[in-house]
Amino acid sequence: MGALNAGHNHNRTDTRQPVGLLVGRFGWFTVIIVVLFGLALRVSDLRADPPWDLSWSFAPYTDESLNTYSARNMVLYGAWKVDDFNPYVVYPLVNMLVAIVFRLFGIGFVQVKLVSVAAGVLSVLLLYLLVRESDGPLAGLLAGLGLATCFPLVMYSRLGLIESVQILFLLCTGLFWVKGLSRPRLMFWSGLLAAATFLFVKVSAVFLVPVMLTMFGWELVADRCDPDRLKGLRNKFAWFAAGVAVAAFAWLLLVFLPFRRDYFRYLARHSFESPAGHPGTIPAYLFNTFVTGMWSQLLERLVWTAVPGFLVLPFLFLRRSPVWRYLFLWLVFALLQLGYMNYRPPRYEIIIIPVLIASFAAILARHIHTGTLLPRFKATVPKALLYSLWLWPLTTQVVLHVRNVKTFPEDAAALRWLGLGLVPAVVVGLAGYLLIRLSRREITLPGRLSRVALALLLLGLSLQLDLRQFSNWFSSRTHNMFDWARAVDVALPDSAVVIGTWAPPFMIESRKRAVAISDWANLDDPVGRFRATHLFLGQGHTDELLVERLGPLLERSTPLGMVAIPCQSWTQEIALFALPEPPASKPGSSPIAPAP
Repeated sequence: MGALNAGHNHNRTDTRQPVGLLVGRFGWFTVIIVVLFGLALRVSDLRADPPWDLSWSFAPYTDESLNTYSARNMVLYGAWKVDDFNPYVVYPLVNMLVAIVFRLFGIGFVQVKLVSVAAGVLSVLLLYLLVRESDGPLAGLLAGLGLATCFPLVMYSRLGLIESVQILFLLCTGLFWVKGLSRPRLMFWSGLLAAATFLFVKVSAVFLVPVMLTMFGWELVADRCDPDRLKGLRNKFAWFAAGVAVAAFAWLLLVFLPFRRDYFRYLARHSFESPAGHPGTIPAYLFNTFVTGMWSQLLERLVWTAVPGFLVLPFLFLRRSPVWRYLFLWLVFALLQLGYMNYRPPRYEIIIIPVLIASFAAILARHIHTGTLLPRFKATVPKALLYSLWLWPLTTQVVLHVRNVKTFPEDAAALRWLGLGLVPAVVVGLAGYLLIRLSRREITLPGRLSRVALALLLLGLSLQLDLRQFSNWFSSRTHNMFDWARAVDVALPDSAVVIGTWAPPFMIESRKRAVAISDWANLDDPVGRFRATHLFLGQGHTDELLVERLGPLLERSTPLGMVAIPCQSWTQEIALFALPEPPASKPGSSPIAPAP
């Protein structure tokens, strides 16, 4: 299959050359420098607000405290659940780790981010190790550098969200799988981490189930005629299944059995009964899948990495490397699952970025080694049409971008846009087929200097885009959340009980009681139930429901201040109110007693 299908022989770096010195004699030193650079980007002024245009939702401001709400409750009140809001059931591992951080270093804006920061930094090292397994140290180093500086990943790992930990576990699962093919006992850790990814880290990582089943199925087909290899595969599967069983047993013991009602309620609310709903038709589903990364501006933020990485990924998959098989399936099944979600903020989509970075790094390293511009392989019309289907989402996004489409269309319009996107995909696929047939040989760039120059140009464009975005944010950063939270904590009495959708975010620096309100949790009589003294009120859907429930009580409340929080779509004004004297609590009730 030519250069794209070459193995490690083409990835051996001449250690006498400057590039060889970086990845050979000074290889681990260079890796450590890259990891430390990624760490520096992630820990620089953790009290700063995220970029206002990072997301169209307010999740970068709110969700780190809402996702770790149970950890705060455990540290302050000794129980994961003290009211109806219990994110421990869907994010147990992150809440456990953040609770440890809170106990060691106290509760605060910086502390809530440390687990995510650590996961982001470790992911740099893990991606290096994973790509190195297939494509050598240079490709691994470039992949690590891409992950270390990737602006969306840097920004989201600076927040106390779940996705950075999810990415870390996905990388760990793949690395142990690849290592386990030659050392079967390591399959135990691959199975353990795979199950833990969707049981302990985030339920939406369930797309990993078909990924791993396909990986085993692939090995089964490859080994079906060799009894010894089949026996070895059964041994690997046994170790993998043992890891899954241990993770499942721990989850049953620590999460499901104590909180099964909460688990089913969370699952129903965030999937089957989600207010945003799900695509109801095939055109709607395809359209929703194809625009992944477009309206969230993720592709725009890393266009020099994502587009080349996406274009070459199928060719890397054809090399029959377990690394690229895993990464390819990761991307495909993640996209298929993301397409099912109508509510899909950018942080949900960042899980596909490491795959694109790895693909870009591998092809860049291969170009430095071989100078390949167009590989030599047997081109056929069916292959060209299959590649056209791969290009279809990308060309559809180009069409939508050119036509400035910003909203989800009806089914008929969706079909029209999908058809318009398919035409250039087929044209490009067939043009590539003709070019390969006419060239009849591999097209390479002669001379190491010219190869390195072109690679440095592409790498420089990617790094420049990432670092320029970081520099623009850092030079104009604000501290509205932190400053206002500190001011509120000083102003409120120690006995204050604060409720509202924005109560946990603004009270993360405080040890005072903060009660999260959502449209399905703690909405009924929160003032009387928790003896609330203060209220944070924004302008979201839950805030509107809260206004309806509180009614005349708000008219007797005293406004204490207001802060404006911006995002891509609009700026939300959050007000703090002092509530009237709460009614006496019912006998035997307590606002901080562990909830049943």
